[in-house]
Amino acid sequence: MSVHYYGRGDHGGGFVGFRVTKSFNGDYRQAYFSTIPAKSQSDEDIYFRYQRLKAEYKEAEWEADSLWYQYQQFVTKSHGTSKPYRGLGIHGITAGFALWHGGKWEPCFMVSRAGKPSKRFMFRHHPFSEAWALAVNLWAEEYQILEVDRIRVLASPPDPEHFKKLRRQMNDHDGFDISVEALGPVFSEQREQLARERLNQRSNAALSLTAKPSPAVSQKEAEIDMLAWFETERKRAG
Repeated sequence: MSVHYYGRGDHGGGFVGFRVTKSFNGDYRQAYFSTIPAKSQSDEDIYFRYQRLKAEYKEAEWEADSLWYQYQQFVTKSHGTSKPYRGLGIHGITAGFALWHGGKWEPCFMVSRAGKPSKRFMFRHHPFSEAWALAVNLWAEEYQILEVDRIRVLASPPDPEHFKKLRRQMNDHDGFDISVEALGPVFSEQREQLARERLNQRSNAALSLTAKPSPAVSQKEAEIDMLAWFETERKRAG
């Protein structure tokens, strides 16, 4: 309880009334609401009751500030206990490699859930961007995330290169043995996009070559046009 009442003689400095305290984010707050002018130190006195309500209102205001601060930490920072390269800049979603059937390591996003096992979205089942969307939407539902933050996080997926660093960390420092082949599903979407872009470039180049007349053909057409014009003018003059 951050609201404390001091009766007469309770406070070393002679204060009588309500003291409110709150501490978060390294910030210590306190406020005093004196009830000395009250005729009775009880709710029977309107001034006493007024000061008590002001103290309780201040407590609720600071509690709301504290909860908002905690929420902002939740949606903008990795959990303080996240291991290196697991955290993705928010609480509740982490990057990882999980063992699949046959002992094969598979990259995935993991969403923690209160009282339930973490939900894994493996890239063997979903492309990178789809796995991210599924993870973020579940996270937002699980933790009642504001829509503006769901959209912001959804639009800010981690770089696939993050999994290279995670694999190196897990192999070199955490005692795992994850083969480089495990990274394949992480970059499959990028490879497909690159292949499509190269195909489009080749198609555009081919269209450009067929659509653009060669200099020789253009010169020949110009000569024919000039001869036709000259013949028309000669007949008109003759």
